[in-house]
Amino acid sequence: MFKKKKTPNYLQLILIIFAVVFALLLAMAISFDKPKTENRSTFFDDYKKSPELEQINLITYVKQNIVTEPTINSNSPILGNPQAKVTIFEFSSYGCPASKNTQPILKQLLNKYPNEIKIVWKDLPISDLYKEADLAHTATRCAGEQNKFWQYQELVWENQNDLSFDVLKNIAKKIALNMSSFESCIENKEVNNIINNDIKEAGQLSISGTPHFYINSQEIFGSATLEDFERLINIELNR
Repeated sequence: MFKKKKTPNYLQLILIIFAVVFALLLAMAISFDKPKTENRSTFFDDYKKSPELEQINLITYVKQNIVTEPTINSNSPILGNPQAKVTIFEFSSYGCPASKNTQPILKQLLNKYPNEIKIVWKDLPISDLYKEADLAHTATRCAGEQNKFWQYQELVWENQNDLSFDVLKNIAKKIALNMSSFESCIENKEVNNIINNDIKEAGQLSISGTPHFYINSQEIFGSATLEDFERLINIELNR
């Protein structure tokens, strides 16, 4: 008499396979390198804290009105051809020796490219480092109120080693400024909002020192040669 062949229990077999696969997946998850997970979390935390970003309803957006390159406004002193194709934005401090040393190079560039470039001034005093710079920046902007910004600035550079109030007043007299208006402007700090706007823009651009230049959107930081500027100017002219 033959015994009846036992039918396999497919449901039990499927459950066993599922349990084995689940155990393998769980083991793989546990074996992931913990520091990598922490690093990834730190990266995204830093990313979300970026000053250029904000979160709305768990979605990250680029903030509105974030500056990505310098701008020319109604208070920006401009030297050279206002319609020039290439703009050199200069963030400098009157107390900074490297800023002063770059001035002859800028003059050479204006002579070589009289119609192709313009220089736009941006105030960045860095008063923590250059103690007398704030007053010099205010005084130069006050001279600008009498349409003598660049004349006054040139003499400020020449007197960089002593930017006391007496020296700044003597410069004003030398270029025949109205002294009553000049001193009133300095005392009332009428131009400080203009300077602070430049400082704010520098902060948004992550500019931390002087001199710092933009040739259109290309950057040069610190001491640079005439050739450094010419190379970037020619790139921009040939675009």
